[in-house]
Amino acid sequence: FIASIPSELFSPKLTVGQRQPNFIPFISKRRPDGTPLIILRASESEDQETSSDDDEKFSFGQRIESTKTGIVGLFAGGIALAPFSAVHDIFLGGDEIRNGVAQWEFDTDMGSIEAALFAIVYRYCVRKDANPMLNMGVIGAFILVRVLSKIQVSTSCLAAPLTCGAPLGYFNYNMLNQAFLTGIESIALFGGAAYAMDFCFNKKLISKFP
Repeated sequence: FIASIPSELFSPKLTVGQRQPNFIPFISKRRPDGTPLIILRASESEDQETSSDDDEKFSFGQRIESTKTGIVGLFAGGIALAPFSAVHDIFLGGDEIRNGVAQWEFDTDMGSIEAALFAIVYRYCVRKDANPMLNMGVIGAFILVRVLSKIQVSTSCLAAPLTCGAPLGYFNYNMLNQAFLTGIESIALFGGAAYAMDFCFNKKLISKFP
């Protein structure tokens, strides 16, 4: 952009044409009254640095790192989930789960895919930030979404407005039990994937997103 700056505003330490942190000023011409027209343009080095950062974020190397991240999340999450899902589906499923072994296999497979996607998002979110609350926030968000999506409404519930009975009206004991068991599963699933990702970060096996 072009800005008109009276010459008396320049201090001895800042002269026209001197390089500044983010912009390079120079005089294109002067007005009839002697007031210079100063043109400020971004430095070429800053433009090149920004372009280089963008190229690094979306380079082929970053795609490789995302692929590695997905694989780590897939196996780590699936392995961490499997025993907890088995207890839930096979032994504690009750009337809601009629084919426990098949349901356990399905939940473990789907959980592995969820963990792979979680790991990729986790890498993009935590980046190089050392704040542990950010890590916990990402894990907690995935746990909450998974728990709420897997709760099945009891056959005794009434609609519009939803009323399921004691102890909370909206949630009955059966639904709370589902939430508790699914919560344990989800903590193991996403916590295991996050632990594996942090291990890979510390060992430099996977780089953090810049």
